[in-house]
Amino acid sequence: MSAVPKPAVQPLTVSQLTAQVRGTLEAKFLSVWVAGEVSNFTRASSGHWYFTLKDATAQIKTVAFRGINLRLRFDLRNGMEIIARGRLTVYDPKGEYQFVVEEVQPKGVGGAELALRQLKEKLLAKGYFSPARKRPLPRPPQRVGLIASATGAAVRDMIEVFAQRWPFTELVVRPSRVQGEGAAQDVARALLQLNWLHRNNKLAFDAIVLGRGGGSAEDLWAFNEEVVADAVFKSEVPVVSAVGHETDVTVADLVADHRAETPTAAVIALTPDRRELLASLGELRERMGESVARRLRLAKQRLDQIAARQAFRLPLQRVHNSGQRLDDIAERLHRAARHRLLEAAQELAGRSAQLESLSPLQVLGRGYSLTHTGDGRLVREVDHLRPGDLLLTRVRGGTVRSLVTATETTDPERTDPGARDSDPDQTPAAGG
Repeated sequence: MSAVPKPAVQPLTVSQLTAQVRGTLEAKFLSVWVAGEVSNFTRASSGHWYFTLKDATAQIKTVAFRGINLRLRFDLRNGMEIIARGRLTVYDPKGEYQFVVEEVQPKGVGGAELALRQLKEKLLAKGYFSPARKRPLPRPPQRVGLIASATGAAVRDMIEVFAQRWPFTELVVRPSRVQGEGAAQDVARALLQLNWLHRNNKLAFDAIVLGRGGGSAEDLWAFNEEVVADAVFKSEVPVVSAVGHETDVTVADLVADHRAETPTAAVIALTPDRRELLASLGELRERMGESVARRLRLAKQRLDQIAARQAFRLPLQRVHNSGQRLDDIAERLHRAARHRLLEAAQELAGRSAQLESLSPLQVLGRGYSLTHTGDGRLVREVDHLRPGDLLLTRVRGGTVRSLVTATETTDPERTDPGARDSDPDQTPAAGG
């Protein structure tokens, strides 16, 4: 077996070759801008992002480390067109060259605009912007929390307008950074602190105002952060967002219970104008005075009309008239009673005379008599008597007592028992 000839040049190891390639790439492509479409996007537990940048004919492995990702205001997604600045290097374990991203911008739209658009889509899906969850503002409030820059004009304007419109509201100012690094976290922390005071009955708030004057989109960006949106959404106290000017609309404006165009507009939304109320009270007082005066005039006219009536001018006249009418009625009643009694007496006398004329006692005066048995029965027929019966005979001037010794029938028809019983009332009881 022949010996292997020694190479004229010492060979490189794979690691050495890879290191040289990496050095060449990194030196040649230390900072380069690359445009492409994101695909195969994954998030590692470490916070690093791994994806592929590609175009129609080529692709390159790409990595964005956690430190870069935390500074991005938007999320990468598959299919997104981006422009990335970074450097080329080689990943030694796999021998693959890759693009290490240091800065990313969405293609065709600004990064901030894309981040804001993505956040709005996310919060909309979670119901943060729903009108149904927005609460009415108390008006006027007793205590309001103000979250604003301690040195900014917004807090001074709000305090001044509160003093002018409704000085009775107690104001609690919680100073906060409103722009720059960490401003969003500070605003969210301020909201949490005021809610803690409210929830634990330390200070009861009727409303909280997020106040900031105008500025560029970058200056107002703290109020477009998700951490602020979460704090506003979870606030137990109604939140008024008064950030920037009328044309500036932030995420905090959309989540808040009420959006005010300016800090001054927030105060106006919360409070009535004391001067307007005083003017309204003055008008009401004048109208009330006029109404009372009108009612008094009408009442006086009515009283004068009543006082002019005869019953009030001659209060006893009606009594006298009534008394006289009563006397007349009494006299008529007496006359009617006397007349009625006279008529009744005359009628009674006539009926008495008629009865007297029909009385059996009048017959006695003409020589007739009435005979009764001892038990009071009127004797009408001889057949009703038996020997030994007691008889009482009434004659004019008295009564005769007698005993029946015998009876005798003088009417031949009376011998017929049928004739005797036919009509006992047709035979006189006794004769004189």
